[in-house]
This record gives sequence, structure tokens and C-alpha cells, in this order.
Amino acid sequence: MNKKGVILVFTLMVLLILAILMVSFFLKSISEARLANRFVNSTRAFWLAEAGIAEAKNRIPVLSSSGYIGEANYTFNAQSQLITSGYYSILSTGTVTLPNGEVISRQLNAIVKTGQADPAKFKYAIETTTTLVIKGRSVDINPDNSYKQNSALDFTDLFGYTKTDVKNNATHLYTPSSFTSPVDGITWVEVPSGQTFTLSGNLAGGGVLVVSGNTHLSGTVDFNGIIYVIGELTITGSVVINGSVLAESSADVDTELKGNVTLNYNIPQITDALTNLGALEKDIVSWNEI
Repeated sequence: MNKKGVILVFTLMVLLILAILMVSFFLKSISEARLANRFVNSTRAFWLAEAGIAEAKNRIPVLSSSGYIGEANYTFNAQSQLITSGYYSILSTGTVTLPNGEVISRQLNAIVKTGQADPAKFKYAIETTTTLVIKGRSVDINPDNSYKQNSALDFTDLFGYTKTDVKNNATHLYTPSSFTSPVDGITWVEVPSGQTFTLSGNLAGGGVLVVSGNTHLSGTVDFNGIIYVIGELTITGSVVINGSVLAESSADVDTELKGNVTLNYNIPQITDALTNLGALEKDIVSWNEI
């Protein structure tokens, strides 16, 4: 073989080696790009899962939260569960859906501790700071002795939060003119000075209902939970309340019950209502990735 032939063969071999090296480099670059892209999207999924925990924590005692951040293919889904009194478990999944249909997910679990109000502090079907006046034979308080009059009510001691805290964190904030459904979670009705909140229609609700002002229930009421009135209270309608009613009035005016009124002292309903108050204070005590 002459020198030109040797040089040609050598050149072809060099070109082949270079081609192999270039293909290897190209394939490696693609692989690294894919790995980098997957790492980025995996990190996004982790952040989405964290966002789900934050959203679910804020929404306790609501047990389900979902949404997306930025674009619709960046989603989170979080499920909360009451595991014991004052403690919730949150399982949050962050998901990134790629244009090719590939799905990248990360899952986090967190334990959230909430505040705890003591249902045992609510001891009566009705408790009032003034004299309790019962008119007629259609008023039924169960058990028979489940009432206390001329009591010293302390809102903060009962609920574990000040009136301002409860009002500022109410699920619903109404005035007498804006009052409507729903009445659940924490409902606060702010009555202007000199006025009376007169409920002459129908009310079906639950949770904690606080009325800051004089109150007259003259309609049809079916309520499960706690009603706390900061003012004079008169009930003359067709009313069934399962839980506890409290009237804190500085005025020397009787708390009056007449009409078809049934007040049932019910600890389970009181306990359930207070979970809404406990959720005002929420701290993550532990979390881990699954």
C-alpha cells in the first residue's frame, strides 16, 4: 500500500472516531438536558406540593384543596384529615404535566396542630348574664335544669380567643341588612348601636354564630352549635337549637323565651362547632416527603 492509501485510511479512521465522539457527545448532551429538565420539573412539583400544604393548612377544617400555579399543567391537590383532637394530617401532591404527556409528581405529608377550645366550658343549653324569663308552656329546655342565669360570661375564656380575633377570622361577616345564608363555620353579625337584629325569616345553620348587638329571634330557626349574643336576647319564634345559647348583656334587661322554643344541650354539637375556632391557630409540627 502506498503512502497516499495509508493516509486515506488513517484519515477515514480519524473521521470515524471523531464522528463517534460527536455522536456520543450529542447523545450525552441530550441525556443531560433531559435529566436537567426532569430535575427542574421535579423541583416544581415539590414546590407545588408545598403550596398545597400551605393552602390546605389555611383552609382547615375544610378537608380538600386543589388548584394550579402559573399554568394549568402545574397543579396541586391536598387532602386533610382530622387524626385526633386538635391534629390534622395533610397529604399534598404536586404535579407537572409535560407537553408530551409525561407526568412528574412529588408528595408531601404534614401534621398540623390547631388550637383547642374546651367544650366542657359550655355547661348549659342556655346561659345568660341577666335574669332568664320563660313565658308559656311551649318552651322546652333539655335537660330540665340545663340553664343558668345571672352568670359571669367571659368570651375569651370560653372560646380561647378574643372577640376581635373571632370577628377578624369569621367565615361570614354580616350586618342585619346583609344577613343571609350560609350560616356555618364562624358567623359574625355586627349590629349597629341602637339597632336590633331581628330574625323573622327562616334560619337553618350551624357552627358558631356570634351576634354583637341586641337580638330577637322571631322566625323559624333550626341551628346546631353555639349561639353567643353580646346584648339583649329575646326568642319568640319557632326555634330548635342543639348545642348551647349564651347571652352576654350589660343591660338590666331580662333574657326572654316564649313561643315554640326547644333548647337541647348537646356536647357533640358544641364540640363540632368549636373545631372552627381551633382552626384559627394552626402550626405545622412535622412534615416529610413520601
